[in-house]
Amino acid sequence: MPLAIRKIIDISLELDDSKFKMRTPPGFKRDMQFQIEVLKEHDAPGGAGQIVRGVHMRLHAGSHIDAPEHNVPGGAQVHQLSLETFAGDAVIADLRHAVPGKPISAEDLEKAAGAMIRRGDRLLLRTDVNKQYMINDWQKRSPYLTAAATQWCIDKGVSVVGYDFYHGNDEPGSPRVFNSSRTFSEHGIVTMPYLNNLDEITEQRVTLVALPLKLLGAEASPVRAVVLLG
Repeated sequence: MPLAIRKIIDISLELDDSKFKMRTPPGFKRDMQFQIEVLKEHDAPGGAGQIVRGVHMRLHAGSHIDAPEHNVPGGAQVHQLSLETFAGDAVIADLRHAVPGKPISAEDLEKAAGAMIRRGDRLLLRTDVNKQYMINDWQKRSPYLTAAATQWCIDKGVSVVGYDFYHGNDEPGSPRVFNSSRTFSEHGIVTMPYLNNLDEITEQRVTLVALPLKLLGAEASPVRAVVLLG
């Protein structure tokens, strides 16, 4: 039976190597930004008239999923996660009131999504901050999940948490860097950072499709995240 799709909304962050950039915090062996390179031109001698490009990028560039191994040594890698994780029901939580830089509490999540959320759902956190990705104090303007909000997601049985804001801000007094994301990884919850265009979604419960690449031995993968409206 054909899948009835009325509209497809692209909620991925655009990758344009003339504009896109990433933070490179301490600890990296070397920097790697997003760059597309032409490896062969159409008119290359003996080249069969084809153009071929290559791409240099981190697996965490743009919209992507983080498997538990990203934060947990020995945790599940991308190829070990079920494909069903990345396609199915998702709930939008409108949290724009937490901008700029405010906490997102368990009460906020309950008010925004508690009536809709079901076990196994994917939770997409909307703030619209990524509309100005990496500009206008983007990182400082991004809110953060409190420990109680993180636990709320765990208790509700959420399978994926997606963000349209910088997801690395921590609650004051947090015991470790990226505490919220680490806690999700420790509980087997996949995180999906750097989403965009959640403001274009007119329904609260939607179908999300964000399939990772079939990578072996990887802690993350780029995704083309889309919402399907029936």
